[in-house]
Amino acid sequence: MTKRVKRNARSVAAMVLVILVTVIFSARLFQIQVVQASAYNEVSKDKRAVPVSIPGLRGDIADRNGVVLASTDERYDVQLSPKNTLVRDGVFYRQAPEGQSGTVAVTTEEAYAEIAEITGQTADELRDIVDSALAKNKKSDFAYVQREVTLDQLNALKALKVPWLTFAPNYQRFYPNGGVAGNLIGFSSSDQIPQAGVERSQDACLAGTDGVETYEKGADGVALPGSHVVREKAENGGTVELTIDRDLQWQAQQLVDEYNARLGTEWVYAVLMDAKTGELLAVAEDGSVDPGDLNAGDPEKREARSFVRPYEPGSTHKTVTVATLLEEGVATPLTPYDTPWTMQPEAGVRFSDWFEHAVEPWTLTGIYVKSSNVGTAMLGTQVPAKTRYEYMRKFGLGESTDTGLPLEDSGLLYKPEKWDAQTSYNVTFGQGFSSTIIQTAGVYQTIANGGVRIPPKLVKGCRAQDGSFTPHESGDPVNVVSQETASSILQMMETLVDDTWKDFLTIPGYRIGGKTGTGEQSDGQGHYRTDYVHSFASIFPIDDPQYVVVASLGFPDSYTSGTTSSVSLVREIEEAAIRTLQVAPSTGTFEPLPIYSE
Repeated sequence: MTKRVKRNARSVAAMVLVILVTVIFSARLFQIQVVQASAYNEVSKDKRAVPVSIPGLRGDIADRNGVVLASTDERYDVQLSPKNTLVRDGVFYRQAPEGQSGTVAVTTEEAYAEIAEITGQTADELRDIVDSALAKNKKSDFAYVQREVTLDQLNALKALKVPWLTFAPNYQRFYPNGGVAGNLIGFSSSDQIPQAGVERSQDACLAGTDGVETYEKGADGVALPGSHVVREKAENGGTVELTIDRDLQWQAQQLVDEYNARLGTEWVYAVLMDAKTGELLAVAEDGSVDPGDLNAGDPEKREARSFVRPYEPGSTHKTVTVATLLEEGVATPLTPYDTPWTMQPEAGVRFSDWFEHAVEPWTLTGIYVKSSNVGTAMLGTQVPAKTRYEYMRKFGLGESTDTGLPLEDSGLLYKPEKWDAQTSYNVTFGQGFSSTIIQTAGVYQTIANGGVRIPPKLVKGCRAQDGSFTPHESGDPVNVVSQETASSILQMMETLVDDTWKDFLTIPGYRIGGKTGTGEQSDGQGHYRTDYVHSFASIFPIDDPQYVVVASLGFPDSYTSGTTSSVSLVREIEEAAIRTLQVAPSTGTFEPLPIYSE
């Protein structure tokens, strides 16, 4: 009886002990799985969860018609984990081919051969990649197999189901039109940081916002199925819409390069602008950079020189002086002035015309047509210097344009208090200050638009991913001169072409006006160079002004060829515009203004 009692006592004690241990373990398990579950999950997740950045794609740059000028090419980098190629004796299993059941074993060597066939490498090259990485670090978990594979290659590699093979996006900027508008588009560095042009100035629109995705990995480094979680969604950048017409830009660039090569110029620029809106349809420069192949071009020509390299405009500026005279009531197109070829109006001041001639009884129109410095200066200085300066500013000179690029020069225009006696005369015919070709185009846009200046524009705005559009604000319209003054100048411009340039600027069916300019430029040592910048500014059709074209040729070999070539270049660009934009022919008849006074 005593033995039985003792056995029962031991049984009870054992049972109590089991129950006690069970309670203790249950309590501990409850504490771990329930009370402290969140904390442990966070700690373990941090150890096994792998964050992956999901890039937000950089947006496109498109022309006025939606033609893509810059975009992002989606490529992929192929990577492997060298240490994991050795896990489980270098063998992994994958689903058997279609028509077979179960799984098949694949050795690392077999995987090398399969991968190499897709990437264009050899199995030996892949083995060397792994061996080299492990030689440096026995626990190496990363090495590149190949960078920038195509989507087709990516899909083929993923189909191999190699557990130690991973992939990462590698997005590269590409420019499908090569150097077309390259001077405007700009470019990015090798690590995709924007450096110039629209790429830089409109980065806030173009740049995407990266997202974050996490997945959990096992001890062998392989992602656990179903463990991918998107923490932050990636947002792609917007599209920057330009005013440029891709086809016109290409044609203008071809012409500019052709003239540059033929004339031996240091540079050639040409601008085509919409007279009603101020929108730039083409801004061509010689040797335009190809953003996708920077090393193929001249580093000095990577920026948009039309916006940042001002020069003395020469006689194209006489349009501003004549507009001031007409608007202030100091002269009319028929005002006579007996014009000598040279003049010394006061001590220490002297200026001359570009050719010797007898005293000519020209009208203001004649002075404009013959491009007389003397006549322009003597009539122009009848307007006070301060008033002339104010008109120059209203025409957009002396202030930076804001078309949408990162840098746009204001040119150099001193206030009249700083003008000496010589400068006060010289500014009337385009010397003593500087402007960009964009600013010059803006002057003629004002005349073509009935005296109202619309600030030039290159960037229309930003189209976000949700379709919303934010326009680029480039400034408000400015009433510079009256419709009557603008109309008079248009008639003077057409008279000039009819008198002097019919052989070089005739387009059947279209009436055209224009003004030549030959600007002297500083040699950097306090003197003027002996060669010139030759320009021509034109408005067409002159009876219904729609477009402005300005061309400038920097220092061609010959004075004569420079002047005629600037006119011819403008004509060819106008012909391209007529074809591309389907500009309607002119109507009405031309009535020239008298060049000589009675």
